[in-house]
Amino acid sequence: MKINRFPLFALVISLLALCACKHEKPYTITGTLDLPAQIPYGDTIIDVPSFNDTWVYLLDFDNQLLDSALIADNAFHFEGTVDNRQPYYVQFVSQLGSTLLVIEPGDIEVYINPDITVSGTPSNEAMADLDAALEDLNAETYEYLAQLTDSMRGEGSEEVPEDLQMQIAEQFRTQMNHILDSTYEANRGNMAAAYAAIMRNIDVQSADEFEEAMSKYPKSIRENELVQINLRSLRQYEQTMEDDSLVFDPSILGVEDLEQ
Repeated sequence: MKINRFPLFALVISLLALCACKHEKPYTITGTLDLPAQIPYGDTIIDVPSFNDTWVYLLDFDNQLLDSALIADNAFHFEGTVDNRQPYYVQFVSQLGSTLLVIEPGDIEVYINPDITVSGTPSNEAMADLDAALEDLNAETYEYLAQLTDSMRGEGSEEVPEDLQMQIAEQFRTQMNHILDSTYEANRGNMAAAYAAIMRNIDVQSADEFEEAMSKYPKSIRENELVQINLRSLRQYEQTMEDDSLVFDPSILGVEDLEQ
């Protein structure tokens, strides 16, 4: 008796396709503009224009357009699907500025006031929390230095002694590294870990030093897209410095203006 294997083969293919589809998860990006009517600009106050009927963009790190949306009623919206095993970084770009965000399953929120804040999903929440913690630490350190300088001047000294400045800088570095290490450990399962690892080694002086610093991290971090982008930009910058005939392409570090 001859067995017809085609139905079984078709069933296997269908099941494989179904499994593959299960990895595709929906994401949304909902944006809100909450801008004041006026903002200070130098010594003057300027009116904030409407940004309705202007475009916002999602770009990859080769500055290729991935998607665009029109602002209407001070809001915009993106949606799509992403492989939940392979979230990825994109650049969010608008006339109000740009920022880094992670495309991953879930509801991502972009709030512009006028600073850009991204939240709503694990990687984006963790990266926003890290940025906020570092900004707070920076502000606290500057405030402490300002108070110390005023105190020194009251005692007849024009500046904070160098050894005390070095001590404060070392304390700042220690606190910053604690924040970065805590973020890394708490987010090993998402894309914020690589972001924290890069920030942890942001003061390296060369591509080789950066690559060596990253070698201490797991393969998933070493091969992370953002780590590789940073390494590539350092190598291009070094090559440019060595060869005056080459012109450094700043777009590798940021984004260029787009017109819809």
